[in-house]
Amino acid sequence: MEREQKSRSGMIWMVIIGVVMLVCLCASIVLFGVGGYLYIREQEEAMEATLSAIMPTAVVTPEAIPPALDATDDSSSSESEQNVAVAPTLQPTPSLTKEPRATPTREPETAVSPTTPLQQNIDPYTDIETIDLSLLYEVWNLVEQRFDGELPPEEALLKALIEGSLRTLNDEYTRYITPEIAARLREDMGGTVSGIGAFVQENSDGLLEIVAPISGQPADLAGILPGDVIINVDGINVIGMSFDEVLLMVRGPAGTQVRLEILRQGVEEPLVFVITRARFEVPVVEYELLEDGIGYIRLMEFNQLASTKVTDALNDLLAQNPKGLILDLRNNPGGFLNQSVAIADLFLPNAVVLLERNNQGLDQVFRADDGDAAEQIPLVVLINRGSASASEIVAGALRDNGRAILIGETTFGKGSVQQVYTLSNGGELRVTIARWYTPNNLSISENGIAPDIAVEMPLEVRFRSPEDIQLQRAIEYLLTGE
Repeated sequence: MEREQKSRSGMIWMVIIGVVMLVCLCASIVLFGVGGYLYIREQEEAMEATLSAIMPTAVVTPEAIPPALDATDDSSSSESEQNVAVAPTLQPTPSLTKEPRATPTREPETAVSPTTPLQQNIDPYTDIETIDLSLLYEVWNLVEQRFDGELPPEEALLKALIEGSLRTLNDEYTRYITPEIAARLREDMGGTVSGIGAFVQENSDGLLEIVAPISGQPADLAGILPGDVIINVDGINVIGMSFDEVLLMVRGPAGTQVRLEILRQGVEEPLVFVITRARFEVPVVEYELLEDGIGYIRLMEFNQLASTKVTDALNDLLAQNPKGLILDLRNNPGGFLNQSVAIADLFLPNAVVLLERNNQGLDQVFRADDGDAAEQIPLVVLINRGSASASEIVAGALRDNGRAILIGETTFGKGSVQQVYTLSNGGELRVTIARWYTPNNLSISENGIAPDIAVEMPLEVRFRSPEDIQLQRAIEYLLTGE
């Protein structure tokens, strides 16, 4: 009996142990399944993250038109670049390394993978001959073999390579000038031009803007005004074309016609002008003795004839015993550095005209000498936002030396010096070689030169007209001293 009870107890314990083992086994299976699922899902998520980082996804980003290059002379003005937005296009997201966007004027964006550190501190190159260009050849060999379209001529490709490489300098004044444009600019320096008869500049949108029509010339007679912007030439939309290209299209042989579409501030629709080109001499200086006995000299640009022309005008006016002088530098885009120093010297005694420096150790002082006839006569200089470069050198020198009062508007703000190199193909390379500073060691590269007496005037007002309030204020100051 006792043996049977022990046998039953043993069987019961065996059943209990078996049940417990079965439960543990089931629990292990469940836990393994959950753990396995979580492990597998973790790996899937990691794989998805990796694929997201390396596989591009199409996004909509705005594309911008690259601004045109400046095509004025070696010390002339060109406003800061801005993008002209057009319709958005599909582009891939940035890759793991820095890649340029559609426009060279914006900083490239960078996407950084969580597992890949961003490459930094890349040493800049200093010798173009040591650069390995095999990747460039590899790219263009593939383009030549696979591109479904018309390939550019070698001349256009070379031009694009040169201009693209110069853009990496982030200096809008260091630029390549094609042989055709260089020839036209050399023609300008000679004093005669064939075209519509207007001073122009590149505006902040990279478009050709009229600074001022030349009095009595085709643009003036047709009704073109300062501030007009050219958007179409002979039926061709020029938005997005370089300043040089548009300038070449506007120019042409005397007697031929050009059709221009113009944007004008305050006018909703573009204006159309058909203008017959003419050959004319570019005026450098206009002068007269005003009714109030004030001598007036307007200098259009600092070409190589500038100091000679201004000297002739001064001699004629001073012989008439004027009460004072007005030097009008409004809308003067600049020109040659030596001419700005020579013209400042006409009005200054022994004094500093400007300081020139660069990052290679240049530290040069340009001075004026005693002995010129206009060093004592009361003087006012008229300036506005179209006064740039060499104009700012003269205005800054006369102001800092206490020689003249500046009246008008803050100047453009261009404080760099360009050296012109003629290339083997007849083109030109214009390189920023230094920065200049006023005698008081002030740079005008960003802020320009502010007038002593601010007088704002609408662009459409013609200089020396009855509505020229800047000129009237200059006359008032010379007559009253206030």
